[in-house]
Amino acid sequence: MPEESPPKRARRRAVLALGSNLGPRDRWLDQGTATLAAEGGQVLQATPRWNTRPVGGPPQPDYLNQLLLLEGGLDARGWLRVAQLAESRAGRKRSVPKGPRRLDVDVILVEAEEVDAPDLVVPHWALLERAYLLAGTACLVPLWVVGRERLAVGQLAERLLPPSWAHPTFPTAAAGRPRPA
Repeated sequence: MPEESPPKRARRRAVLALGSNLGPRDRWLDQGTATLAAEGGQVLQATPRWNTRPVGGPPQPDYLNQLLLLEGGLDARGWLRVAQLAESRAGRKRSVPKGPRRLDVDVILVEAEEVDAPDLVVPHWALLERAYLLAGTACLVPLWVVGRERLAVGQLAERLLPPSWAHPTFPTAAAGRPRPA
């Protein structure tokens, strides 16, 4: 009797955020991106890289952040495993909470999936609190619907981003049918 192949998982897209505040920051983001692509799926789009101040934790250098839109056969937990693998390969140590790190990778959104567990929250809890996360996500997937209000990410960005975050007019539900996150 021939062996059965494993069932194919539906390909779905995910938005992941990468950050580094230990040099060489660009190299760690490049390495993280390569690991995510090799182990998780194809990189469809990437945002520009932004310098941001650390939130909480001990005094430390600014972060270099970037968001990626990837596509692969993973669910939210699978993307978390790949994110942790990328951090591990970059030599991340979790000895100081909210401390400096070579690479930090967070799962922000996963297409058609929401998770609320102690080790994983999708949509990411900071999506609407950190300007670079909201601006970047709106650039990548402006029509995905999130939040209690069930609004498109682009609409939320237009409403919530401070004027200091120059941003384009994001496509909204009026411009096309929103897609659930």
